[in-house]
Amino acid sequence: MLVDLNMKDFANRVASHKPAVPAGGSVMALSGLMGICLVEMSINSVCEYSEEVNKTYEKTKMELAKLHSELLAYIDKDAEAYGGVLAAYKLPKSTLEEAEQRQNEIQAAALTSIEIPLEISEACILALESGIMLLPQIKHGVLGDLKIGLLVMKAVIEGSLVTAKINLQLLKKDTLKMVLQVRLDKLQARFDTVMTGLR
Repeated sequence: MLVDLNMKDFANRVASHKPAVPAGGSVMALSGLMGICLVEMSINSVCEYSEEVNKTYEKTKMELAKLHSELLAYIDKDAEAYGGVLAAYKLPKSTLEEAEQRQNEIQAAALTSIEIPLEISEACILALESGIMLLPQIKHGVLGDLKIGLLVMKAVIEGSLVTAKINLQLLKKDTLKMVLQVRLDKLQARFDTVMTGLR
């Protein structure tokens, strides 16, 4: 699994052309995870000296821990999704039956390759909201770390939404494309609203 690689080996895998994974999606998931980690660190620094403050942020800490686990899982899930798309395009298409089966596999893989970046975006938007609310409470010594985390997640959200939009073109069913486009648009609107708190 990619998550079991050390940082040097993961970086070398990304830089290598072969194999084709991990690529952009796994990098976005890892980057989003690091952004969330910085928000978690910031909250822990606020809660360190006060049990009352710790109770105030208990629910937020649990939500961030859940998002942390999700982003960690998406590192491998995205690589599997991208690998599935590549594998589907390599399927034989000599007969009508083979061509139909190949197209079905492409569509299934394409759907996953859209849903995962949307889920990465959603997870990072939730963490971004928590981090922005924390800004007025954070100590000066950790403020830079928190802002770096927020800016990293901003980049991840932007990249994930762009990826989903690009992969949307792989789908043939207009009704499904419309449903996913609506979901994408809602995430974009929510992200735009959240970003007003960071400017």
